[in-house]
Amino acid sequence: MRKPALLTQVLAVNTALITATVLAASVAASLRLETALERRAFLVLAAAILATALVNGWILRRRFAPLEAIIDTMERVDLAQPGLRVAAEADSADVERLHGAFNRMVARLEDERAGAARAVLRAQEAERARLGRDLHDEVNQALTGVLLRLQATAQSAPPELAAELRETQAVATQAMSELRALAHELRPGSLEDLGLEAALGTLIDEFSGRTGLRTTLDVRGDVEAFRRDEQLVVYRVVQEALSNIARHACAHKVHVGIARRHARGTIRVIDDGRGIAAGRPDGHGLAGMRERALQVGGRLDIHSAVGNGTTVELALGRTSPDPILTTIATEVLA
Repeated sequence: MRKPALLTQVLAVNTALITATVLAASVAASLRLETALERRAFLVLAAAILATALVNGWILRRRFAPLEAIIDTMERVDLAQPGLRVAAEADSADVERLHGAFNRMVARLEDERAGAARAVLRAQEAERARLGRDLHDEVNQALTGVLLRLQATAQSAPPELAAELRETQAVATQAMSELRALAHELRPGSLEDLGLEAALGTLIDEFSGRTGLRTTLDVRGDVEAFRRDEQLVVYRVVQEALSNIARHACAHKVHVGIARRHARGTIRVIDDGRGIAAGRPDGHGLAGMRERALQVGGRLDIHSAVGNGTTVELALGRTSPDPILTTIATEVLA
């Protein structure tokens, strides 16, 4: 059974107290309804009780409105989309303290969540770097040794085995190539050595060569001025978005745009594929991309409709995107 609201309970108690007090006073005054004057007095008394209850309800509703605002804000708070606060204005000191305490609590939770996300992502990047080094330094070297042994064996092997050994050499060479590509994805050395723009260019060239999709890159502003952690987030978001396009989008054209002006940045990855189903807004690694955006105080939005492509938009240090990237992408994908 649903419990009545606090306002309803207080209003009911107040109305009962007012009615009981007036009736008790009437009984004490021995009010009788024998004459028209007495009946008129009783009606006036009843109207006064009703008016008092209505005014009391209106006053209580206004007094309880700040509490309703807090409850409404509590229901809409989402730590994955920080910034929502309840208005600090209030008619009483107690409610104002309650608003302030609630806002401070939400801010503390957002800070703690962001700190935890940064720690987790730093650990992930460290593990990626370690795995990349191991693949490059140990596994790749072992495969190189196997390849050299196969090559030496093939030179002195009987003709009937030479063909099989050459096929095995080709498989080992392909495995080495795939391991180098995987190590590069885990630990983007070009980002550390050459900068963000060059790293994105290399990433897009490799993506285009691997998938055959026509992919364009447009860079506006000094993107190298992004902080180091912001550059890594930009690289990982673009990398994940391109990976999703290759696996799921069935696209023909892809555009990557990045702009930085006045310490604010907008990054967009746009495709003309089949879009994302409405029931899967956080699929395909999108939740992890949002976590990376939160790590650097950014915001990630997904704009998609079935059959109309997908836009992955990362905003850093700004609340509104750079409109020039939309115009460029529209011209490129046309």
